[in-house]
Amino acid sequence: MSLLAVVGWDPVLTGYLAVLLSVVILCGSVYLLLATNIGVRLGFLVAWTGFWGWNLLMGIIWWVFGIGWVGNGPSWQVTHVSTNPEAVPIEKVQEIGNEGVNVAPGGDWEVVIEPDARSAADSAVICRDGDPRSLETVNTCLFAAASDYQIHRVLKTGGERYRLFGIPDNPVTQYLIPSRGRPHYAAVQLQPYKPNVEVDPNVFDENGKVFLPVAELDRSAPLYTVIMVRDQGNLRLRPALVAILSGVLFGLGCYHLHRRDQAVWAVREAAGK
Repeated sequence: MSLLAVVGWDPVLTGYLAVLLSVVILCGSVYLLLATNIGVRLGFLVAWTGFWGWNLLMGIIWWVFGIGWVGNGPSWQVTHVSTNPEAVPIEKVQEIGNEGVNVAPGGDWEVVIEPDARSAADSAVICRDGDPRSLETVNTCLFAAASDYQIHRVLKTGGERYRLFGIPDNPVTQYLIPSRGRPHYAAVQLQPYKPNVEVDPNVFDENGKVFLPVAELDRSAPLYTVIMVRDQGNLRLRPALVAILSGVLFGLGCYHLHRRDQAVWAVREAAGK
């Protein structure tokens, strides 16, 4: 009973056992039927080939639609957190300038609404208690919570698609000739609030409630710019590897079945003569 209790309690172990039992029952039952009808060795070869053929079809579907056992999707990767964009060793970033958020950025930067970039910037500059990044000599741990600063604007540039040798974009090249993307950058500019004033429980507002001070932006504090580059990830890499490996093993199974058929045909032909 104690062993059953452990299995029922641990969700990871239960998941492994569920997959193992599914493979044994489903694949084992098919192999058992084949083995009792066409023999143990030939039944295993047929079941093996059919299994990898099914995996090949599944891998192709995963590969085309980007589903199933996929890799990492596109995401923003923080490269620099600086108070002086002109000092960042990226030419595109230097075009932003240091004139502040009230001046339009230089170059082809544009102000956008990019929740993913804001989230990536929050993750980079916020380090709560116990965060191992705070122990590093060089880190971006500037704030303890998102309420300690204000995001002024989000900028982005680049990411245009193009094809080598000036190949035009049309319905034919769109599907047959892959395009490439230029580096895609985003910049989130933020500024801290003034230190929080402690709440005095003896001070009330006009409604008779405890007075809560309003956060005030510290205009004298530096303006931080979080620089990010778009990582396209490898979403379809794992499905592609599954499809290729399954295709190779399926081809080997078909080849051995064909060799066996050739041997049987040769024996029958010799017996007929």
